[in-house]
Amino acid sequence: MDKLLTPEEEKALNVFGKFELTASHVYQHLTNRMKSLAYFGAEAFFHSESLDERTHYAKLEEFMNNMNCELSVESLDPVTSSVANIGDALQMAYEMESDLLAAYEKTYDSGISSKVKILLQDFINIQVSAVGEYGDLINRLKLTDNMLVFDADLLERSENEG
Repeated sequence: MDKLLTPEEEKALNVFGKFELTASHVYQHLTNRMKSLAYFGAEAFFHSESLDERTHYAKLEEFMNNMNCELSVESLDPVTSSVANIGDALQMAYEMESDLLAAYEKTYDSGISSKVKILLQDFINIQVSAVGEYGDLINRLKLTDNMLVFDADLLERSENEG
């Protein structure tokens, strides 16, 4: 059976597969880092984010399979950071999500087929929400001088979403 994506589309989606796995990897790093710093609300929040990114990877994998293609599983680089608190972690996540949004938009505008554009539009919507959420959290954190209260709110939020 023939592949239903062009080589360029297949390559682009494989890049996004690696991006989604990398995002999951980064969020797992932030999960571990927040736990080490005793920010248990942020730990729960970033753990949920890591799982969400795996769901995004699975969505790409399913689409590729439906198009008689295969999503690769790339080796991921180790994650290192100097994250010292929740604010640093939120800023790191905001920048990563913003970069991913820009990458999805660039590919969307690159002359790909409508079937891939439909998929990417969904991912662009997800990224817009993620960038907005992180922006809101960063702004909200600036309103308090008590990181532990903010962390407790993140824990409550994670428990209510779970």
